[in-house]
Amino acid sequence: MSKKIAFYHCHTPLHIGSGTTLDIIDLPIQREAHTDFPVMSSSSIKGVIRAEYGPKEIGFPTNNNFPEKPEDCPSDIDENKCAEFFEIFGYGDKEGDIIFTDGKILLFPVKSVKGVFAWITCPLVLERFERDTQKKLGNIPNIENNKAIAGEGITISNKYLVLEELSFEVENDKEILGEIRNLLPESLKNEIQASKIAILSNDMFKYFVKNHTEVNARTRIDQTTGTVKEGALWYEELVPAETVFYNLILSRTENTENIEKITSFMNGKIFQFGGDETLGRGFTKVSILEGQNEQSNT
Repeated sequence: MSKKIAFYHCHTPLHIGSGTTLDIIDLPIQREAHTDFPVMSSSSIKGVIRAEYGPKEIGFPTNNNFPEKPEDCPSDIDENKCAEFFEIFGYGDKEGDIIFTDGKILLFPVKSVKGVFAWITCPLVLERFERDTQKKLGNIPNIENNKAIAGEGITISNKYLVLEELSFEVENDKEILGEIRNLLPESLKNEIQASKIAILSNDMFKYFVKNHTEVNARTRIDQTTGTVKEGALWYEELVPAETVFYNLILSRTENTENIEKITSFMNGKIFQFGGDETLGRGFTKVSILEGQNEQSNT
């Protein structure tokens, strides 16, 4: 199946909510059930792209009050453009042609004693990236919990990596760090340095993505008294800025022209995903891996 690979680089913290409550966190982020890794749901991605594509490429009103089917298109909208929109995104019980998969995590930022922060990943994440994209990374190492492969920009005395409260012994095989960066789109390579990437064990990666997201306390003020309204204190979880996700964009009918239309529209633009837009959350740059549409077994 033809596909393009999209990367999502969070420029501000991101909250795509799970719709549940978790312990003291009233509004947790979406996570995969089996890994606990943060995820961008495909419905969230598709909804945002649909809402942006309609006005900017088709000419629909910017209030998202789109026609429900092709026959309802306003007379001032080109019929072919209107048909294109519904072919790509679907309507009613008719499925759209373009498939957006969930955004899986690739790189997660963690505070580092050297270099301010590191982008961490792990063998499981890299193996899934290889499988999903069919891009080869060479030999993905097995790593013990107390060790890491890390770039020189975050390594102390070429021996240690210190992330948050934990220290790791650094191994010397750094070639794969460059391979990871080289698989990124050109525009994203300018923002990601191989010297700041670290590969941890699967367990340690899970520990950090589970315990070192942002948790903000939110309140609502009573405008009459100037104090917090009773019961109006809640805690919201956020994926930190600098996190990188990826997903696949495919066509059910092998229509490479439709894939090209959507990915060309998305490439290099900043979209707002998730909640809290007026608080500046979720502003994310999308980069498409350039080149010919590739064949996928997905």
